[in-house]
Amino acid sequence: MRSEYDIVILGGGAAGFSAAVAAAEAGASVLLISNGPLGGTCVNFGCVPTKFLLSRLSLARKTGSTLRLPELIAEASKLSAELRREKYESLLESLGVDYIHGTARFKSPGVVEVSGNEVAYRKAAIIAVGAKAWRPPIPGIESISKFIIDNERLFREPVDPGSIAVIGGRAQALEIAQIMARSGVETYLLQRSPRLLPTEEPEAGMVLKEVLEDDGVNIFTSTRILKVEPVGGFVKVKFHSDKGDYVIKVDYIYLATGRKPILEGLGLDKVGVKVSSSGYIVVDEYLKAAEGIYAAGDCINGYMLEPVAAKEGYVAALNALGNKIRMDYTVIPRAVFTDPEFARVGLTELELARKLGVCACRTVDLSVVPKAKILGYEKGFFKIVIDPRDKRVVGVHMVAPGAAEAIHEAAVAIRAGMTIDDLIDLVHVFPTISEGIKYAALAFYRDVSKMPCCLI
Repeated sequence: MRSEYDIVILGGGAAGFSAAVAAAEAGASVLLISNGPLGGTCVNFGCVPTKFLLSRLSLARKTGSTLRLPELIAEASKLSAELRREKYESLLESLGVDYIHGTARFKSPGVVEVSGNEVAYRKAAIIAVGAKAWRPPIPGIESISKFIIDNERLFREPVDPGSIAVIGGRAQALEIAQIMARSGVETYLLQRSPRLLPTEEPEAGMVLKEVLEDDGVNIFTSTRILKVEPVGGFVKVKFHSDKGDYVIKVDYIYLATGRKPILEGLGLDKVGVKVSSSGYIVVDEYLKAAEGIYAAGDCINGYMLEPVAAKEGYVAALNALGNKIRMDYTVIPRAVFTDPEFARVGLTELELARKLGVCACRTVDLSVVPKAKILGYEKGFFKIVIDPRDKRVVGVHMVAPGAAEAIHEAAVAIRAGMTIDDLIDLVHVFPTISEGIKYAALAFYRDVSKMPCCLI
């Protein structure tokens, strides 16, 4: 380790690593400091291992196999370790990036302290420390710490629950609930909002509620948890929901209640970095947080998605080296990797209506798509939201097998300013799930439930 670098990066997750690669490839000297495993949440405790579990369990369901959670988690952790070595650890050396495993803090403008040593940065520091699972103020929660699982503990300390209560109702909660239920765990899903995926199109939450209930998940919405307490080797959960008052006993509680950055001890006040009332680092459109300081990833208040963090890290690094690139959030596809998957890009019907005072949309059932029938899926939909003034596609939403792959066609369409007529004119491969996008576009003109497979 040298005493001075062009760029010093705090955090080795998607944002920090992307920043390190961008800066090094631009010719800067770079020091990367991380107190967690390289790759951050996504590779080690999030995207990679959870999608591995979901994929294996989906296959097992189709073949009638039975899989146990501890063995699956061990396999997932092995895959994470392989990807960490191949995609992260080996790359740093090839790029000439210095790496320290440790905790860093700012001493003064231009100086960072790590492992008792002071390191100067000539051009900028980039904060990419990520976020951790947030523990909500539930009465009694401090008394049940040993019974609480979050995404990190699940893969650090493999557990074998017989029953579990998943608290939350968004992407992580739905994926974990399906993982648990399909592993034979008695699963409860407790959601505060009136429906699952409350910020998405209503159809998404409705369909996935049916899917999870078919998997055996006990779902409660409009839930207010009144108290949790340890009783013997179990956790007793007392709550009120739209179905009434309940008391359940479970082996563990899984918290999928959101994430917050851990910024204490970083010395942000020493370098003029501001933190919002909600606990995130404040940045401008160029991801600048203060003079000589940039920030990226889950520690800023944006989309907590791995590819977004990576793009932010890239933008932050280039701007730290003298560029003026704005971070663009207008077209961000995202997905929930349940089986079937949910994916969206662009605006919802409600968002466009609030923006324009009017909108137009069409929804078609998954059953009209031949490939869905071939794959044996019945529950799902495709929805297109358009600007009624010129028929431009502004939002696409779907629940379907392979939705996370199909959504990229919609992302390109929105980015390119395409209309529903452009989507209809595009020749699609038959049979594919992506045809559902074409069917939704055709639904603006005809009843697609009564059309043959070959109709344009």
